[in-house]
Amino acid sequence: MYKKESLYGRFSRKVINQSKVILVLWVFFFLGSLLLAPAFFSRLTPPQLSVKGSPSFTAESLWEKEFSGQIEEQAMIVFHSGRYRADAIEYKQAVEKVLEEVGRIDGIYKVISPYEDGLSVTGTPYSADGHTSFALLLMEDEGKEAIRIDKKIRDIIKGNKPIEMYLTGRTATINDLSAMVRKDLTVAERTALPVVLVILLIVFGSAVAAIIPILLGLAGVFITFGLLAILGFENIDIFVPSVVSMIGLGLGIDYSLFILMRYKEECEKGDRTEALVKAMTTSGKSVIMSGLTVMASLVGLLVIRASLFVNIALGTFISIGVLLALSVTFLPALLHVLGDRIDYLSFRKKASGNPQPKEKLYRWTKHILDRPGFYLWCCLLVLILMILPAFSLQLKTDISDKALEGYSSGKANALLAKHISPGIYAPVYLIYKSDDGSLTDKDLIRMAQITDDLRENASVANVISVTDVLTDLLGELSVDGLEELAAIDDTQMGSSMLVNKELSMAPIMILLKDAPDEMQSIQFIEALRNRYGDEMARNKVYIGGMAAMIADLHQETIDKTPVAASIILVISFILLMLTFKSVFIPLKAIILNLLCILASIGTAVFIFQYGWGEQLFSFESTGYVQSYLPVLSFAILFGLSMDYEVFLVSRIREERDKGMGDEEAIARGIEYTGPFITQAALIMMVVFIAFLFTHMLEVKQLGFMLSVAVLLDATVIRLILVPIMLRLMGKWNWWIPKKSA
Repeated sequence: MYKKESLYGRFSRKVINQSKVILVLWVFFFLGSLLLAPAFFSRLTPPQLSVKGSPSFTAESLWEKEFSGQIEEQAMIVFHSGRYRADAIEYKQAVEKVLEEVGRIDGIYKVISPYEDGLSVTGTPYSADGHTSFALLLMEDEGKEAIRIDKKIRDIIKGNKPIEMYLTGRTATINDLSAMVRKDLTVAERTALPVVLVILLIVFGSAVAAIIPILLGLAGVFITFGLLAILGFENIDIFVPSVVSMIGLGLGIDYSLFILMRYKEECEKGDRTEALVKAMTTSGKSVIMSGLTVMASLVGLLVIRASLFVNIALGTFISIGVLLALSVTFLPALLHVLGDRIDYLSFRKKASGNPQPKEKLYRWTKHILDRPGFYLWCCLLVLILMILPAFSLQLKTDISDKALEGYSSGKANALLAKHISPGIYAPVYLIYKSDDGSLTDKDLIRMAQITDDLRENASVANVISVTDVLTDLLGELSVDGLEELAAIDDTQMGSSMLVNKELSMAPIMILLKDAPDEMQSIQFIEALRNRYGDEMARNKVYIGGMAAMIADLHQETIDKTPVAASIILVISFILLMLTFKSVFIPLKAIILNLLCILASIGTAVFIFQYGWGEQLFSFESTGYVQSYLPVLSFAILFGLSMDYEVFLVSRIREERDKGMGDEEAIARGIEYTGPFITQAALIMMVVFIAFLFTHMLEVKQLGFMLSVAVLLDATVIRLILVPIMLRLMGKWNWWIPKKSA
């Protein structure tokens, strides 16, 4: 009886019939994405710390609305000399010469020199030893104009040699981060791709076949960058390109490898067109289910109201969507057009006849199935030992400023932190709002009390308030004095940062002794909110700044991680149950994946938190793991692990449907998929390990977690624990409740 061809088969035939058109379209998309890549990198921003609806988010919105005035952006030029003090003539002449040139740049609103009395908005401009100082630059422009100004300032300070000069600020940091990420991605790709190519050459024995997975992976990465640029996203977290590249290259090569291996296997049996259709209806279907599972897992990240997670989830989601589209259209179209030419530049003789079973894997599987208890407990013991360090996991939200230590903004921030104050480039601000519409004398007295209280705090280096300026200039606190201050030209005093136009609110700037991502700063924010909690509840006091944003991001991540993990588990269970028509297989997959993920986190604690990998991977341990990495790695790894789960169990079921018994089907499934899984895992590990040699600590940590998890998943999990658990459950593997009549 004629059996209707599946949807996957019919779709594959349509792709084959239109293969040349499809290839031309994808080439067009790829070339367009290459042109859009600079636009993508220009939109990278420092870590996105905001949490929608949080106290710091409200304060940040209020600050931007009320206190920017004509000033769109601030920057700093930091000066340092090991030989001269700031009062030396050589030092002073160099500073004044540079600031005079910078002041003539169109778009610079005001330059506040360390030698003038105008730094009331930033505090002391000198270090205690006098060798380090800074100037504040107030700009009228942002975006592309700010980039233009940034370039001109860099050109000016580059030619001045008597003392060191470094530029920092939002645009300067973005430009340096963009340059660093591009360099890191280039290093990672140059490290990984030659090794991947060698592995693929060994796997396929043909240069043409070996290049195809790499081509698909690279195309997936750059098309994702192009889509993110063309969709108009203005602020893309600096972490996104690394995650997209890791996942894009790893999964892109992985997916194409699975389809290619099945295609070459089927080619040994007959016609290439039918072999391609068979490969797409089996391995292609598994790739689609795996990709959809990864994409569905990312939905769990969206319950965390942080821009960082939305950025990463969106970037990864688009990346996997692009890879799936490439895998089911570009790849079969390319294979059809190539035909026999896929074996060009071959250095290995083609085997004749049907491939003989790989008896070693078959015998290994039979061996462990005969001794399930022994191997089960051995594997569990190994996993438990790897998991143990996870119980001492310490989380911290780090802004990765050390990653820029070789760049202008990083050097400037390091000098400020070391010689002046770690918190000077990221102050905390407490916005005080009047209940009476405009600030009253009573409000000013209350602000002065708060200012004095803050100065007594051991965590505070300096406090700057409009009440200080009023006392210094007029000798008293009064609304009349405030109105007089507000009337002064902003270029002289920077009054727009001291009080808003309506005179209804004013910020108290707090410079901390510690960097904004240090635990001491987070604890200060918590204490500050507790102290002024009643006034915050009455919308009288708002607390913001980078330290406050980090505190909110840290807390939001900790609070929502269990919720996100639960959503990921439920979605994964439902998708796997629908795929395999089974209850036990999804449960088994979830349990084993949890063990694998926990083991990768435990190993990361050992290497990064304890610092055992400092020399090997070139980093300085902070004593913590980045707070958002456990839940991020959980989402990504849960999706990635389904790749091998779907591929392996689908083949076992395929063999079982041919009439084999459960144990025989398991052994044959491992026999045919084991080499592919091992090779794919090895390639993915190479890609992930390459990112261990980039600059950002969280990228190193994520790359390490992913590589360890993939190693465990492809060996201990798929080649030992999965077959054992399938064997122990027997017929219950395929049980699912029946609908009642």
